[in-house]
Amino acid sequence: MAKQEKKRADRLQKRVDSLTIKLDEAMKDELVALLLANQHKMTDIQRTFWISQMDAIGKDDKRGIRWNPMLIRIALHLHSLSPNTCQFFDTTKILILPSKRRLYDYSHFVEAQEGCQKELLLMIKQKAEKCGSEDHFSYINLMFDEMNIKTGIVTHRSTGKLIGYTNLSGVDEEIAKIQQELTMRTYRPRLAKKVLVYVARGITSDVKDVVAIFTTDDLAAHQLYDRTWDVIYHLEEAGLKVLTLSFDGASVNRKFAMMHESLDKSSAYTYCTKNLATEDHRPLFFIIDPPHLLKTIRNALANSFSHRKSRKLWKNGEHLSWKVLEEVYEITKNWKHTGHKLKKDHIKLSSFSVMTVIYATQILSNSTAKAIEDLSSHPSMSKYQTKELVKFIRLMNRFFDCVNTRIEPSEDTTNQDKEPFFDENDSRLSFLEKDVLNYFEDWKSEVTERPGEYTEADRNKMIISHQALGALQITIKSITSAIRYMLQVGAPCVGARVFNQDPAEQYFAKLRRKQGDGNNPLVKNVLDSRLSLVAQGHVASTSTSSKGNVQGEKRKGEIEVDSSPLPSRKVSRKSQE
Repeated sequence: MAKQEKKRADRLQKRVDSLTIKLDEAMKDELVALLLANQHKMTDIQRTFWISQMDAIGKDDKRGIRWNPMLIRIALHLHSLSPNTCQFFDTTKILILPSKRRLYDYSHFVEAQEGCQKELLLMIKQKAEKCGSEDHFSYINLMFDEMNIKTGIVTHRSTGKLIGYTNLSGVDEEIAKIQQELTMRTYRPRLAKKVLVYVARGITSDVKDVVAIFTTDDLAAHQLYDRTWDVIYHLEEAGLKVLTLSFDGASVNRKFAMMHESLDKSSAYTYCTKNLATEDHRPLFFIIDPPHLLKTIRNALANSFSHRKSRKLWKNGEHLSWKVLEEVYEITKNWKHTGHKLKKDHIKLSSFSVMTVIYATQILSNSTAKAIEDLSSHPSMSKYQTKELVKFIRLMNRFFDCVNTRIEPSEDTTNQDKEPFFDENDSRLSFLEKDVLNYFEDWKSEVTERPGEYTEADRNKMIISHQALGALQITIKSITSAIRYMLQVGAPCVGARVFNQDPAEQYFAKLRRKQGDGNNPLVKNVLDSRLSLVAQGHVASTSTSSKGNVQGEKRKGEIEVDSSPLPSRKVSRKSQE
């Protein structure tokens, strides 16, 4: 791979050399005069870039250049996207950027370690404080998720430490040794297969940063419990208040939530517990990631009389069948204007489309419900029941709008359900707590009381899984309670979108993209990339893709110029010599 990259770089260099045109003095002076004459039209970032380039051109030695911190952030980001591009700029002198060696000092300003690092937590706290002195800016949603990594061992070039093994706690390591001894085997450290990543997102602030990374093998609930509370204690000590925990519906995550004492004794599910890391023991709410939850519900519908055929959804005397959606697609697939967004990938679910959120949201949308209603009288639809299916789809559409509201108000007033929450008595909160939850409670009762000789397994197939029902209760009760709590502590408004896992998904995408080939990174790559992204700051978020399994966020206007000093690696005299 390295040889192929070198050959490719050499070919590109030869091509550049053949196309290079040297500017004579007159043309150079004309170009400079043109840029100087139009400085007033430049944006702040363009002006900063131009001034830095002019300063660099005037230096005979790059070591004498005092780089603007914003240029360092941009250079770090360019290097993370494509090192070959930066090498091309350096060779051709099209742009003058900080050297690779200088960038290393900024992207490795501290030694990369597992767990929480106090230096990084302090930077996150300072970011929250820049938003304002009000108390509500210090509240965060803490999310966690696992990412597969490439198994392998790398030696740390400074310390000689082997990186790539799971970093177990003292108790876990002793248990592992005892288990190995009981089976008459020599104890060997386990290679890490995954990393457990914790991301903090400010509920009203701009915080959106990785706060801890742990190597894992097969994560157990008690290990997740220890690591999560370790992170919460560190965040609280740093002055960041953890109000919510967001995670997907994996079994280990559900077991983790069940390990806590519930504050609401009337609820069958633990959605709220005491935050033991605080003196006032304020509440800590658990949230099952709404996009993951919506996919789970869509999958239940997809398997109703289709695909795996593991469900036979039945509500109010009617079957909810995926065959209806297949028929709608077949009827309209050759139409020029359909009124819905259904395509083959929506209907014939693959291993990719079944994991893609946008396909679930477009299936469970008002446009799909309207298409079913409009085609209900079509001859091909006469064999299907559609009334309850339409009602179900519309309910899920509004449910997702209400738990995925915008962070800031919008001028688009076509859908008020997507606006932030300003009032504790907002009717949407009542809709979630009463209409949605009562709908599924009624569904359970109807299935239980349905006349006929049905086994328990048969009745379980008539409704979505009990795990999904529990996740709905946990998510709705937690989100509505967290929104009311934030409004009570002075937040002007709350966007429910801050409670989903999109930042974690975006972070994983950046890690894979940094590999160049989209493959999973090694442990060392993950730890180093964390520091590099911290150094890049808000510049790294400007290239977040709107494609994939996350909600794309549009960047407002130009990139804000941040010339605040960047931390740099302290080079010892011995290393300089």
